[in-house]
Amino acid sequence: MWQDLEKALRNVAYAGVGVAALAVEKAGEVGKVLVEKGEIAVEQGKQFNEELQQKLQDAAQKRQEERFNDTISSMSAQERDDLRRRLAELDELEKEAEACATGEVPEDNITHIHTEEPKDDGDDTL
Repeated sequence: MWQDLEKALRNVAYAGVGVAALAVEKAGEVGKVLVEKGEIAVEQGKQFNEELQQKLQDAAQKRQEERFNDTISSMSAQERDDLRRRLAELDELEKEAEACATGEVPEDNITHIHTEEPKDDGDDTL
């Protein structure tokens, strides 16, 4: 009878250890699943953010184009001609700036700086 009780207590102890081991194992599996789900959620959040930013940029571009078209439509013929002339001037200035930046400045646009010292002729009078 004591032997049966000892055997039953031993089995209960083993069962407790087994339950604890199983709980640790399952907790590890659940932890892995939660980490994977978290990584997936972060990735989906990044994609959603990128899509939202693109939609906002597209909407802003569309509004800007609409305002531009409205402004141009409301201009008189003389104002549009003045605008065309000014844009042509700005295009020319941009080409000149690009040429200067790349070192392709025409000779007639170069200012020469004289760096030579004046020659001493021995006359110290002013």
